[in-house]
Amino acid sequence: MGSRTVVPVLQVSPAGAARMFRARMLASTRPQTAVAIRIPERTGTQLRLVLPTAAPRLFVHEGARQALDRRLRSAFVGPVILWITDNRHSIITHRVVHGVLHVRAHHMFLDAPPSVMDALARYIVRGDREASALLGDYIDENGFRLARRKRNVPLVTKGQHHDLLEIYHKVSDQYFGGLMSALITWGKRPTTRNACRRTIKLGSYSAFDRLIRIHPTLDQRWIPRYFVAYVVYHEMLHQVVPGSRGLGRVNLHPPEFKERERAFRQYERAITWERAHIDRLLRS
Repeated sequence: MGSRTVVPVLQVSPAGAARMFRARMLASTRPQTAVAIRIPERTGTQLRLVLPTAAPRLFVHEGARQALDRRLRSAFVGPVILWITDNRHSIITHRVVHGVLHVRAHHMFLDAPPSVMDALARYIVRGDREASALLGDYIDENGFRLARRKRNVPLVTKGQHHDLLEIYHKVSDQYFGGLMSALITWGKRPTTRNACRRTIKLGSYSAFDRLIRIHPTLDQRWIPRYFVAYVVYHEMLHQVVPGSRGLGRVNLHPPEFKERERAFRQYERAITWERAHIDRLLRS
């Protein structure tokens, strides 16, 4: 005969049965916490690392964007549409279409001091020259926030009328003992002609890239070589004379800079020539 299994019977009193019933009811109403433990399988190969191919997204602080938007609306009579960008080449662009002001501004202006935000509004709405100069200084100061120049982009120094590299070496030898370590190139020529241009940035220096850019409009026969040399000298000074900080912003042309700028042998001649031909430069 087969084996028999004897199961003992538990005797419970009526009071004990009631207590067990209440305990089961309470347990059924308590929140249950589930814990899952994942144990990876053994693998003899290295896991493949997948990197994102898309460019990183730009996250904009909405409160800062609204603050800049309010400044523009207070200066412009009409609706304003503001875009915040991370564009390296078009730091500020604006136009009015059917009475609506469209503005694209680099994200560096979101945390700019109030004086720079006011200058941005004056420049966009009224084309203020002093505001444009202040914005230019602020952009130079924050050049490290722009995307780096691609290393495979060639430097263009030989122009149709002026050779920047030749001028660079002569100025470096004459004023800096031949110890300058910056790069130099002509900037990109604009694809469209701006007949209404009110300001022009003849040169710039990027400390991030150690790169001097000279505006291509200076590569013309009627522009004297000594004036191009003065602009190159001015940008070279930015490498050897750092800006000074004060009043919430960096002064890119401190007293030492201006004093050394006047050491250029044809300084007065160059300044006089620029004042006499600024309108022609703006139309070029």
